Amino acid sequence: MANQPWIRSDVTGQSHAQLASIFSEYNSARSAIGDVIQKTDLTAQQITVVTPHDGQFNRLLESESKALGKMMLYSRLILGGAGLLIGVAIAYMLVAFGPHFAQAHSLGISIAAISPCVFIGLFVAGLLRLRPDETEIIDVVREAIRNKQCAVIINLRDGQSLERMRKVFAQHSERVVLSRS
Repeated sequence: MANQPWIRSDVTGQSHAQLASIFSEYNSARSAIGDVIQKTDLTAQQITVVTPHDGQFNRLLESESKALGKMMLYSRLILGGAGLLIGVAIAYMLVAFGPHFAQAHSLGISIAAISPCVFIGLFVAGLLRLRPDETEIIDVVREAIRNKQCAVIINLRDGQSLERMRKVFAQHSERVVLSRS
């Protein structure tokens, strides 16, 4: 997946990019982090180290779960609400100006127009959060932990070069995986 074009990032912009790098030893991960911080504009706050001794490494992978939850809630409220408004507008148009059948059965027409619009709005909100590229990072880190290896996860900010970070980590690491959204 790392070699595929990033269609979603072209549509929504690159607001969140991650890089995971796998190391056989903790000390080699630490020296790579020092080298990357020295050669790039990366800060220590953007780096998460996951070791085999971390009990709940899933929390480390999704460190922004509160912000993610808010974004998911708001996107569903906004797009579900937009679907509701569109459905109400369609129902109104059908009942006010439609055929006699639509005017005689206004409740049924309203339900039939509003329900799919709300559903489509909620479905689109769910699709916006779908991140198959992030699944690859999670799988690679999970496999590394199982094999008693360390993983370094970098959360890049806008303007930071993902390719530059990848090149610097590739000098030290056994495996580097990218994720863009």
